[in-house]
Amino acid sequence: MGMFRGTYLQWMKLRLPWRKDVYMGTDLDGNLYFERLVDTYRSRRHVIYRKDLALSEYSDKVIPIQWQAWMRHTRHRIPTLDDLNQDIQRQEQIADNVQKLAAKEARLPISPEDTTKHAHTRQPQFQKSTPGESFQPENWAPAATSSASGNKTGSTKKRHNP
Repeated sequence: MGMFRGTYLQWMKLRLPWRKDVYMGTDLDGNLYFERLVDTYRSRRHVIYRKDLALSEYSDKVIPIQWQAWMRHTRHRIPTLDDLNQDIQRQEQIADNVQKLAAKEARLPISPEDTTKHAHTRQPQFQKSTPGESFQPENWAPAATSSASGNKTGSTKKRHNP
């Protein structure tokens, strides 16, 4: 069956004049990716899923990110199986690193200095303080004016209005 499938997929890759969709590749799950060449400036790309999924099961995680980029015309080169395998190895390496880091952080002792240093940031504030709560007005006495003190010279200034 494997030899027949390989021959069939090679035949599907041929760009024959009567064929609308051209087979471009497959992913690790067996999904088939096609490109429809039309007269417009951009070709149409679509996927045929290997598994029959319910409408509610379709999501972005069903298709690998490399194929998503190719389908959205942001990746020009078709992803190979090596690219997909390398990405899976990278994801496994990241998961291992996360587990190692979590185990390392779990082994670190918690010192009492660390808990008291940032204790004020952990306490919730139940009341908001406003600037008016602590305001205390000072005693006010009006300043002495020149008219109240009297004119010692006895002369008055007149304004000149033109």
